[in-house]
Amino acid sequence: MPELPDVSARGVVEAPTVNRRVLASALALTVGLGAVAALAASKPADDGTAAYAEARLRSLRVLAGARVTEREADLRGAWLDGAVACTVDRRLGVSVLVDAAATGGKHHRVRRGGSFLAPNCAEGGPNVGFTLTARRIGLACPDGRWRPGRYSFTTTTREPTRALRATASLVWTTARRC
Repeated sequence: MPELPDVSARGVVEAPTVNRRVLASALALTVGLGAVAALAASKPADDGTAAYAEARLRSLRVLAGARVTEREADLRGAWLDGAVACTVDRRLGVSVLVDAAATGGKHHRVRRGGSFLAPNCAEGGPNVGFTLTARRIGLACPDGRWRPGRYSFTTTTREPTRALRATASLVWTTARRC
């Protein structure tokens, strides 16, 4: 059977602001040899709600993260390899998707993608990608907070040499009026 290093890992987190309830679950799908799992972590909405995913092939790990606060979303990726020096750079592809369903029924989709030269030893978590503010992508209340609605934030990190991929997905709801 051929080795299939492509891994898709998703974590889903919902955080309705009205009652501060945070639901977290992680679903990990592993395919091929040496591929591993996902991790979904969550905190109260004021500090940010986050989901993380990891794909592994031997010593190489590819990471994806999605973190949302009341005014912005940080959607980033990274790679780690203990067999390689921290001074080594590797090209990573990071693509993000934001789907917003407003309380009134309107739908808005934002996509970003890019190729980044990323260093090994991602200290402090995923370090290449995008920070999208609610105001910058047209989904903000006058004070800069996200408009009421249901949001889906997805980050996919691809390492092209080994065809390794990690995907973190976060679903976040806010009912707080503008």
